[in-house]
Amino acid sequence: MGRTVRNVLENPRNSRRLLYNGDFHGEKPANEPVRGSASVLRQPSSIFNTVLFLCLVAVAIVIYISNIIAVNRLAVEVNDLQQKYDAILNENEILRAEINRRSSLERIGRIATEQLGLQHPREQPQWLEVDQRRLEDIQKAERRH
Repeated sequence: MGRTVRNVLENPRNSRRLLYNGDFHGEKPANEPVRGSASVLRQPSSIFNTVLFLCLVAVAIVIYISNIIAVNRLAVEVNDLQQKYDAILNENEILRAEINRRSSLERIGRIATEQLGLQHPREQPQWLEVDQRRLEDIQKAERRH
């Protein structure tokens, strides 16, 4: 028996599909749930799914907080190392200044004259000429001994 609009309108219980053209003619089936246009039927979520979701959220929060703590510890360590580096640079600058002060010519000259009794030469140094043949003879004589 074919389905026609008339059969559906006359006996809506046999048909799962109702035709609407604005007015409903006929009885509402007793076993079909009433659906509003805005309401949507949802399946209730199980307790296991809810607990699993909450556990996953808790694990994510713990991981996030531990990451923040680790980053803060690293930032403190970097700050400490930067302070040590700056102190070492400052110490190096102080040592360089001390080296420059102690290696000045005036200081070395003063120490040489006062403590060691050295004096500046009174006359200009003169160049000596060395005979190359005579130098070789001296070196040969030294090797023999």
